[in-house]
Amino acid sequence: MLPLVPVGLMMLGSNQACNEPRTIAADPPLVIGASVDLTKQKDFGAGSQRVLRVIEQQINAVGGVLGRRVVIDVRDDGGDNKSIAGIGRDFIDRGVAGFIGPSTTEALEVFHSDFKRAKIPILSPFTTSPIVPKLQEGRDRYVFRTACAADYQARAIARYALGGSFGPPGLIEVPVDAGITDSGGSSDANADADARPPADASPPADAGTTPPPFKACTKMAVIYAEDAPGRGNATIESLKAEYSKFGGFIKEFIVKANAATFATEVAAVVDATKAGEIECQTMLLFPADGGKYMRELRAATAGDATFAPDRFPSFGFIRFYQQGFIEAGRVDPKNTNELSKVDGVIGAACNQERATSPEWTRFAALYNSQFPPSADAGRLPSPIPQIYDSVALLALAIEKAGNLDDRVAIRDALYDVSAPPGDAFGPGQIAEALNAVREGRDIDYVGASGTFDLDDQGDTALEVILWRISGNGFVTIPGLSPNDLRR
Repeated sequence: MLPLVPVGLMMLGSNQACNEPRTIAADPPLVIGASVDLTKQKDFGAGSQRVLRVIEQQINAVGGVLGRRVVIDVRDDGGDNKSIAGIGRDFIDRGVAGFIGPSTTEALEVFHSDFKRAKIPILSPFTTSPIVPKLQEGRDRYVFRTACAADYQARAIARYALGGSFGPPGLIEVPVDAGITDSGGSSDANADADARPPADASPPADAGTTPPPFKACTKMAVIYAEDAPGRGNATIESLKAEYSKFGGFIKEFIVKANAATFATEVAAVVDATKAGEIECQTMLLFPADGGKYMRELRAATAGDATFAPDRFPSFGFIRFYQQGFIEAGRVDPKNTNELSKVDGVIGAACNQERATSPEWTRFAALYNSQFPPSADAGRLPSPIPQIYDSVALLALAIEKAGNLDDRVAIRDALYDVSAPPGDAFGPGQIAEALNAVREGRDIDYVGASGTFDLDDQGDTALEVILWRISGNGFVTIPGLSPNDLRR
């Protein structure tokens, strides 16, 4: 007989149901595989790993799944496709209940078909590329993209760059990694004052119509590394399609990831700008590469007003929405008195801090209870809710399936527990949600990152925001609503 471990219901200040404590079997555990990038994006990977530990501990604190302790086995996939095949084979051989990750679309392309053959669902909170929903067809799929689509990020960047209907930058909320504490004070004594609005700042009269604080750009450079040699980049193709639809022209500059220098590309961008061929730029690079490129661009154009942020705006995607990008723009990454060369960069990302959402509030409370704000918090990204939501959804689907043997039932249950109809449950309500499933009731998981409803293409329509780097942190650009990004 398996040893039994009694587990209390209350954990981390969560609002769990006041039911009798459940007893869960210590062994064998129910294993969920996961991979994050602890090599190229160490801080981002470490922050992602923390969120996985929060949901793992919460599930176990309320009795586990199917009466078993849940273990999330987290591996480092290196931020590329070199090691993921071996990681995937190991997880398949072990018969994991599901997989969270990987950190890149390139890695997902390598092993998704193996997981489909094994009927093991992949919930991918990091892969935003337009390629992802096309990897498998229709509802008979085992890949689910639980990140905000790059298509929507590209749409937001294209329309804003062209002088669209979004207001000027203003401080709405600042991620944890921007160095701002819950009380509004700085968690770093040297935090730049520009990370907060001036005392006399006033909101725009009409955030939906006020023009952006730079000259509208109709000629854009795109600086990116290809998905694979000769294949281009699916996210850039999405940006080109959206930008050209409104009369914009794009000139491409392909770089090599992790290059020792981007001097050649910088010189080409400078020459094209002076020739009148481009007026702004968008980068799709890893944070370290993006910071290095911007340092070299600023050095090459020092004293030239043509390349000031309001004359030559720079844009980026969700990869830049982390403190590591700001640090990469400094000669001394940790010197917060040094203004980063990425200051003024504008970008798009998932809305990771939905301040008006009770689901976000409960998620943040759970995270902060397990990982209180500390001196090293500035290194890590704001806690990423779609990671938490992915594990919670998988756990509820497994409980609904009733066993680990019927893999199709687990996959089908992902659709059932993610969307209406049914009683709504979210972060901090895992015990209630699991009990409802055991009672045979329909449920609708509403995540910290959004409604989290899975469609027939395995996609979630998560909210997108625009942000701008100011000093040592991020400010959110107001005026963008989900309806703005509909075709």
